[in-house]
Amino acid sequence: MAIDERPDLEREAPIVPGRIDWYDESTRLPGPAFWQAVLVAESARCLRYRRPATLVLARVVGYAELIELWGTGVAAQAVIDVAGVLRAGCRASDHVARLGDDLVGLLLTETDEVAAINFLERVRERSDRVLGARAPGVRIAFGWAGPTRQRTLVESVTTAEDVLAREVGSG
Repeated sequence: MAIDERPDLEREAPIVPGRIDWYDESTRLPGPAFWQAVLVAESARCLRYRRPATLVLARVVGYAELIELWGTGVAAQAVIDVAGVLRAGCRASDHVARLGDDLVGLLLTETDEVAAINFLERVRERSDRVLGARAPGVRIAFGWAGPTRQRTLVESVTTAEDVLAREVGSG
């Protein structure tokens, strides 16, 4: 296979028998197992080459309320819509995965935290517009972190979760 014929692993995530968490059929995104594998590989790349990357967690705030009001189908469609916005805003080298019912992860390669924040502001507006059309009061919240001299990209997950928790709580 020629280099330019390399399959896009994110868009065509391999389905591994017995690994339900490898691929999310509804969003057509990789799942938590793929995310973990990419996170470990990118963390090693960042450490070895001292290149930037930013890990982002995106949560649909109001997901539980959507289920109560309109059912799981409407809530699931809200996540599918947001995943589409996030995926469309990313580059081919970035990774997007569904990590939970209301949680999507992004790994922005070659992106420092300042550039990641600029990216998030662009997709926040589009995501909130898509969610607002589905149900008032539903919004997107982000948590992000990148590797530093003190932490690897894998260890940045905890920091991103803390930032996400503060943003969810502040809304």
